[in-house]
Amino acid sequence: AQHYLWILLLCLQTCLEAAGSNTSTLTVNGILGDPVSFPLNIQESQKIANIAWVNSKTSVALVVPRDAGTAPQVTVTHQNYQKRINVSHQNYDLEISNLRMEDAGIYKADINIKTPEMKEFTTITRSYNLQVYRKLGKPKITQSLMTSVNSTCNVTLTCSVEKEEKNVIYSWSPLGEEGSVLQIFQTPENQELIYTCTAQNPVSNNSDSISGQQLCSGIAMGLHTRHVGLLSGLAVLSLFILILPSVLLFLLCKREQDAVSKNTIYTYVMVSRDTQPEESRIYDEIPPSKVLPTKEKLVNMIYSIVQYSDKMEKTSTQDSKPSGTSSYEFVI
Repeated sequence: AQHYLWILLLCLQTCLEAAGSNTSTLTVNGILGDPVSFPLNIQESQKIANIAWVNSKTSVALVVPRDAGTAPQVTVTHQNYQKRINVSHQNYDLEISNLRMEDAGIYKADINIKTPEMKEFTTITRSYNLQVYRKLGKPKITQSLMTSVNSTCNVTLTCSVEKEEKNVIYSWSPLGEEGSVLQIFQTPENQELIYTCTAQNPVSNNSDSISGQQLCSGIAMGLHTRHVGLLSGLAVLSLFILILPSVLLFLLCKREQDAVSKNTIYTYVMVSRDTQPEESRIYDEIPPSKVLPTKEKLVNMIYSIVQYSDKMEKTSTQDSKPSGTSSYEFVI
């Protein structure tokens, strides 16, 4: 029983020390990039010998007072705090400028006070918990999970800041809801409402708003977009169905015309070679590059050859061709 009693007393003492340390630690909130001050609350009657500042990682500075009205001597004991430490002339409060995120932590000040006899010092320790926060930018409200039934629109609103910050509290007005997510059943009666999200941390706050008329506009816009897209698709398909047969018919007709033209030229040349040796010789002398594929030039060429054939027939004997048959009929 005595053993358990000692354990109970030890636990009680530990809990009391922890409670005392928590109550004596002052929380100081600082803004990133701004200065922050640690108040010492030193009385004017107290004569300060020196003040030693340390944090949970390293020493910070040593402050030694001088004559009244004179700035105290400040010795910065760590490179991270060079040119960022200032000490007040009146109450010796410590100020750290241009705060960084790594400056956060526990700071302690050991204040050595001279006794009237000047034979010994009394040490008073002050403890501070420095928290460094960013100033909150304007939050952003996004819509998601939108459904529409009859005249009611179900919308989920999400409020968020640009960078994820610690200790950020979100609240909605005029509904008085807390949290970053808000679900709304929008009806025609409350379309005139304006929903405001406020983001707040220990050093700043900011807000953004959205009107009730904007909540269901996404659904209407989506339906309109799908309708326009469907009509555009049908129009393109209709044009394709109309144009493709026309193109195929044109290519087929052109191919048949080319085939007829080639057959006509080939037939005439074969007949001319069999009946008119001289004409055949003249035609053979025409290089292939001079044969014109167009219908007009082809007719001119045939007409010239026929004229030449007529002239040749007039000088030839009448026995070579039956009487009453002209050169035009032969060509035909």
